[in-house]
Amino acid sequence: MLASTAMRLFKDRVRPCALSPYIFMTDPERVPDILRSSAALPKGSTLIYRHFGAENRRDMARALRQICFVRSLQFLIGQDEALAYDVGADGLHLPEKDLKRGKVLRARYPNWLLSGAVHSPASLEHVDGLDGMILSCVFKSESSSASVPLGVEKLRAVAHTSPISVFALGGICRKNVHELIGSGVAGIAGVAAFGGDQHD
Repeated sequence: MLASTAMRLFKDRVRPCALSPYIFMTDPERVPDILRSSAALPKGSTLIYRHFGAENRRDMARALRQICFVRSLQFLIGQDEALAYDVGADGLHLPEKDLKRGKVLRARYPNWLLSGAVHSPASLEHVDGLDGMILSCVFKSESSSASVPLGVEKLRAVAHTSPISVFALGGICRKNVHELIGSGVAGIAGVAAFGGDQHD
């Protein structure tokens, strides 16, 4: 349900986007077995590795890079430009506070895929250079960093006015993903539901 709906959203997206419609964002606390979850992703998905300073981040990134190569997944590193370059990642994912780096990174790595996290309308001014933004949170989420849910109507408004493609994040599951159909988003992103191998 999640992956097939993501593909439908991608076909109906407001604007073209180089990022795939199904994005898995790692989290060592919510998804402890990152390698297993990544290996179970549908082919053609995007994997964003967020290491949060883990000591084994280089070895983990290399292992994930291999999984992505075998399964034809897009592989982005969260925030760590040096690590992304070192392991040959496909690009970088920026936290909201670093969105302004988008222009510089685009000039430095014209072939990289660049995504960014957006949690507030004010941040929409800083998405230049990015291929897509991951907007949260759409529905009520169990994440400790989750804010007040935007709801589908606000999500739709952003998707139709944003200069770049929008991906929905936050509380998305099999029971509510159909509510995103017609919103204009280019796909969905997730942590717990995706990491739990709850695809089609």
